[in-house]
Amino acid sequence: MWQTVRLSPQVTIVNPEAVAVERSQFRYVQGDGRKLEFADGSFDLAFANSAIEHVGGLEDQRLFAREMMRVGRRVYCQTPNRWFPVEFHYLGVFVHWLPVGWFTYGVHRYFTLRGILGKPNRDQSKELRRSIRLLSRRELRQLFPGCRIRTERFLGWPKSYIVWR
Repeated sequence: MWQTVRLSPQVTIVNPEAVAVERSQFRYVQGDGRKLEFADGSFDLAFANSAIEHVGGLEDQRLFAREMMRVGRRVYCQTPNRWFPVEFHYLGVFVHWLPVGWFTYGVHRYFTLRGILGKPNRDQSKELRRSIRLLSRRELRQLFPGCRIRTERFLGWPKSYIVWR
């Protein structure tokens, strides 16, 4: 005799801005990933996909990683590799390797696909550059001690990393 077990996982989505949802199978919580209001080990899995590069500087990223490891019994955190030649937020080649002062409005507007197609104004360009801090594998090892890191490759080149525990 076979018995079918139906699992109904509870998913909680934390977002910095309030999300208006009429009906959803998910629970939405407005919050800051750097300071979560959940007890230690509250979740079976703390999951972040291409988010840690948007939380601020290195110290903000450290807080975000610490909170993921604190509230999640398991952790999955994916982020682009800072040293991959194509930067997907800009859709540009090598531009993210420029020193911050060299990544000007003109570089963003005329040397990235997102700039050419999206025609951002100067404030939008500045905000995009300010909002992204890509990580290296070495930095991820420091942010997530004791976790494993898997490398996703494209044509042999490390494209992104997945941290898991």
